[in-house]
Amino acid sequence: MAALGVILALNLVLGERALGSLEALQKASAWQQATRGVTYAPPMTNSRPFKALRLADRLPEINTLVLGASSLMGVTEAMFPNGLRAYNFTLTANSTAAVIGEAEFIERQHSQVRNFLIGLDWAIGVLYQPGAAAVVDLTPAAQLAGYGGAVAVPLTRKIMDALSAPKIAILGRTLGGIGRTSDPWANFRRVFFQAGDTEYRCPDGLPARDFDVIGRGACLSFRYDGSWTFAGEEHLSDARARLRAQAMAAPSSQFSQFLCSAQGEPNLLHLKRLGAFAQRVWAAGGWAVFVLPPLVPGLEAEMFKVPALGGCLARTKAVLTAWARDNHLTVIDAAASEHFGCKAGEFLDENHAWPECHARVLGRYWRDREAGSITPGLYRPGL
Repeated sequence: MAALGVILALNLVLGERALGSLEALQKASAWQQATRGVTYAPPMTNSRPFKALRLADRLPEINTLVLGASSLMGVTEAMFPNGLRAYNFTLTANSTAAVIGEAEFIERQHSQVRNFLIGLDWAIGVLYQPGAAAVVDLTPAAQLAGYGGAVAVPLTRKIMDALSAPKIAILGRTLGGIGRTSDPWANFRRVFFQAGDTEYRCPDGLPARDFDVIGRGACLSFRYDGSWTFAGEEHLSDARARLRAQAMAAPSSQFSQFLCSAQGEPNLLHLKRLGAFAQRVWAAGGWAVFVLPPLVPGLEAEMFKVPALGGCLARTKAVLTAWARDNHLTVIDAAASEHFGCKAGEFLDENHAWPECHARVLGRYWRDREAGSITPGLYRPGL
């Protein structure tokens, strides 16, 4: 019973740490601003406050913003042409409604940011969600005001989670790693009771510091430009990519259900707001380019083999084509990422591409744009 009590106590501490704190949030942001290193503040499921603090620090330096969900987190500043200084503000599971609010806030408050790359995610369903666009205040004061104010998790649920097999296994690995260090007691205090681990170096030489208790030492965080490192995460094999593509094209899959939740009809209120936003940005001397984020090669083709899914997807693309042409906009259609030369090994899973694939997509777009071969509508190069 004593051992069970120790396990429970330690896992409850780790659980609280994984939820994040105002101290960790502010320290992580200040550390990245000072070092230009790699970090984030937990929890990963609520990274808007951290990115809002980072954006506030970066605003004097940037003129371009990337908005969307985690499917565009692999986009780096280096993928933009000279003169475009970008920050990647994409967030986990970010809705189209929230993206509109973020874009309009920046437009109102920070006119020096004139260029926008905006993700339109049909695969995770946010393009179809009903309702109006959100009103978003990205000022640090607004983001910090309610930080940590979520509804408390009942103690009984925390105890059940702390005593679950996965959490006990994680605790075992954590304690084992601490025991192998040169100063176990100092490392124990740091892991369980400090707001941030010690600084270390990523394989590419960048400094890193972990403020979460999960994945320490893995260099798995946000870069100074807001992009995600993907360090140590999976590269799909060709065989696994084919299996995942076939699974996601099944009518029962999450992607398929999202796609046909509104029979492939995007939220027209969202498109209207985005079209008006793009027109205002253009009139102010900037631009807004939209992108259907890359999916693992073969996934879109598998969906078109299923008549019901193919019909929903065709409807989505028809609506977006008409919308883009009416508003003189370009939507980079990277859903069939193989058209841009992306490979299975450049994907973590079905809809999260490594930076190499994003570089292919954007590189091809910039070249064709420079050559004057981009026209309003959906843009996709031939194979």
